[in-house]
Amino acid sequence: MNPSLIRAIVFDFFDGKATAIQRKSLEAWLADEANQETYFQYLDEWESQRPQFPLDVERAWDAFEPVLLDAHPRLSGPKRTTEPTGWTFPWRGWSIAASVVLVSMASALLFRTQLLYKSYKTPYGQTATYQLDDGTSVTLNANSVLRVPRFGFGSDNREVFLEGEGAFTVTHTPTNQRFIVRTDDDFQVEVLGTEFVVYARERGKRVFLNKGKVKLALPKGQQLYMKPGNVVTVANSGHYQLTQTVPARPYLAWKDHWFYFDNTSLAEIAEQIQERFGLEVVVPDSALAQRRIAGNFKAEKADDLLQILTELLNLNVVKTRQHIELRTFN
Repeated sequence: MNPSLIRAIVFDFFDGKATAIQRKSLEAWLADEANQETYFQYLDEWESQRPQFPLDVERAWDAFEPVLLDAHPRLSGPKRTTEPTGWTFPWRGWSIAASVVLVSMASALLFRTQLLYKSYKTPYGQTATYQLDDGTSVTLNANSVLRVPRFGFGSDNREVFLEGEGAFTVTHTPTNQRFIVRTDDDFQVEVLGTEFVVYARERGKRVFLNKGKVKLALPKGQQLYMKPGNVVTVANSGHYQLTQTVPARPYLAWKDHWFYFDNTSLAEIAEQIQERFGLEVVVPDSALAQRRIAGNFKAEKADDLLQILTELLNLNVVKTRQHIELRTFN
């Protein structure tokens, strides 16, 4: 679609003057993820031309959400135009209608996330450093996502959402405004001017504090205060373990594409490879899976680390369509 035309449609949409056809065109254009950042650039441009516009995100969303859902028919029972001549399934119409509504609601929630938050993402095998609007620096490990509010961040709040692993250097504010990192459950890290690393993946949660102060809100309602050098590991069950004094290197090595192994089992190394490179590694032999390694190894690609493992443990790497297997030579 012509950029000037889509810009005009977006501006009409923000002004509340978009026609039904324009809204449909905008919806189709936004279905392409590559266009979403352009959409928010137009939003910034539109707002800058209307400084008197009072920003109320929640109120705006409450008004816009019905528009999204109204694009589909409301849930209603099936209608018959003729007499049935065989077996009928009266629940089938309800099922289809319910599915349409659920899909519409899911789309609305996804759009809301895209509207309210800017996402910083790192693909497998790569790290990246970003500076937030408040001056905070965040380095994301591979296969990680950080969501930051588009509106009010640094003034109304400093609350971000993390999936994966990130190293934060938080900027202090004159008002001592707290900085909060949330994960996908009730786990959150609250800080005041500090350096820390948060790990939040399927295997559990972990926080390492390098400098400053941290207060953890744990999933079961517990609160825990950390000091520099502390590391807290939280299992998915909610059980946590606090280690008082640890070196920083094991928790920061990934920023420079290093793997730090300290009596680490091959099974855990396989999990780290999957998290950071998106490559499933299987160790069929349980005894081999418990073989342990110590040392620092730089690996920017999965093949680099696999080569190191084969040399250290005299392994054979077998590639299948689904995964990679590590085996000992017969």
